Amino acid sequence: MFASLALALIGAAVGQDSVPPPGGPVDIGIVRDSDISVVQKLKYGKAGRTELGLHAGVMPFDAYTFTPKAELTFGKHTNEAWMWEVAVGGGYSIKNGTYKTLEGPAYGAAPDAYGYLGSALITAQWSPIYAKMSWEGNKVIHHDVYFLGGAGATLEQALLPDNSMAVAPTVGLGLGFRLFLNEKSALRIQLRDDILYEKRTKTEETHPYFIKQNVGVTVGYTMLGKKKS
Repeated sequence: MFASLALALIGAAVGQDSVPPPGGPVDIGIVRDSDISVVQKLKYGKAGRTELGLHAGVMPFDAYTFTPKAELTFGKHTNEAWMWEVAVGGGYSIKNGTYKTLEGPAYGAAPDAYGYLGSALITAQWSPIYAKMSWEGNKVIHHDVYFLGGAGATLEQALLPDNSMAVAPTVGLGLGFRLFLNEKSALRIQLRDDILYEKRTKTEETHPYFIKQNVGVTVGYTMLGKKKS
């Protein structure tokens, strides 16, 4: 009888130890890294919103030309990660130092180079990264990083006196940053490589097609439409 009573008292004491005191810690066992997931709410959401922008930049990497350009864009964010966009641009290529040297009296052999006049592309953007950073410790800047790909056409003109024209099928690939200024606007910085498959009339019988790259760097101001209700 005394043994049974002692066992009962011991069991009650153990049971009390297993119950945490009010407001005390609760044992939830072992937590693995895969069990932890923290997703920050986006301050500047894009899903369902349109984006209209005006951009200015240059194509500084061509072997024979330097080209200032401007571009108008319009698109829609289908969700936070994806959007489609139409980009229509124009510019004018200027002969650089290399071209002027080759066409000068020392060489007298100007290359058959073509300069950019305009382009129209339809692109898809993928924005896998949304982040924020501190500016001088007193301002938080929200931004995203996006990659783009698309297709369209480019209009170019020869620099030689014949001024022959070429319309080239074009594939555009690039990346960019969208810095949100506020709920309705953003600053975009973008690098895009337009790859042209260009037919040139002067060499049509011997070498009609050329692959040319127009790499452009642009900075633009964009306005975001109303949020999806």
